[in-house]
Amino acid sequence: MGCKQTDNPIVAKAFHHNLYLSEVIDKTPYFASKEDSLFFMEQYIDDWILRQTLVARAEKFLTRKEQNFSAQIKQYKEQLLVEAYMQRITNDPSLFAVSINNIDFQDEPTPEYREMVRLNYIKLSNPSKLYKKIKELFFEENDRVKATAQLELLCADTIEYYLDHEQWLFSDILEKEFPFSFSTERGKENKDKLDFVHEDSRYLILVLDTKHQFQPKNPLENKRMLQSMMQQQKKVLFLKDYQDSLVKKAMLEKKVIKYPMGY
Repeated sequence: MGCKQTDNPIVAKAFHHNLYLSEVIDKTPYFASKEDSLFFMEQYIDDWILRQTLVARAEKFLTRKEQNFSAQIKQYKEQLLVEAYMQRITNDPSLFAVSINNIDFQDEPTPEYREMVRLNYIKLSNPSKLYKKIKELFFEENDRVKATAQLELLCADTIEYYLDHEQWLFSDILEKEFPFSFSTERGKENKDKLDFVHEDSRYLILVLDTKHQFQPKNPLENKRMLQSMMQQQKKVLFLKDYQDSLVKKAMLEKKVIKYPMGY
C-alpha cells in the first residue's frame, strides 16, 4: 500500500474526494519547459478544488428534482455519439479535397493597400432550433476559447462555420466567398456583429479586427484562402447528403415512421 501511495500520491483532497498525481499528469499537455508544466498542473489542481467545492455546495442546497439531469445527460450522450460518428466518417481529408487548379479565380489588379479582417462566421438554416443558443455564445461570450469549444460541439459537422481567431483574410476575397456583399452588410449594420437572413440561411458574422496592409499581387495566396473555405463547405454538403440518405433508407426499411400531426 505504501508503495502505491509513493508512486501515485494524493495531491489534493476536497469533500471526501481525492485527486491523484496520475490524473493531473494525464491531463497536462506536453510543454517544453518544466516551469510551464508545473504552472498548468497547479492551475488544474486549483480548478479541481474549486469544482469540488461548488459541486458540494450545489448538492447541499439543490432539491433532488433540481439535481435530476437525466434528460440533459441522455441528450448530451446522444450528441457525443453522433459527433464521434461524424468524425469517424470524415477523418479522411481527401474526401473533401479541393484542387487549387480547379479554383476559378480571376487575376484582377490588386490595390497596393488591401483591407484585411479577422472574423468568425456561422451559417444556419432559417429557422434553426439552435439559433438562440448559438447566437448567445457567438456574440456574448467574452471567453472566445470557451465559446469556440462549445460552438464546435453544437455545430459539429452539420453546420457550416469558420471559427479561426488568428487567420487574417482579405475583405475582397470574402466578397467572392459569400453569396452577398460582405462590405455592404457591414456598412448597413454599422457594427461588427452581423445577424441577417439571406435567402434560406441565417448568417452570424463576428468581425474580430480589421487592418489595411500593403500586399503585392499574389493569386496563389488568394486561391488558398478560397480553397480552405470551399473544403469546409464540401464537408458540410457531404454530411447533409449522407444524413438525408440514412433517414430515407431507414424509412424505406420501416425502421423510422413519421405519423401525420392530425391538426
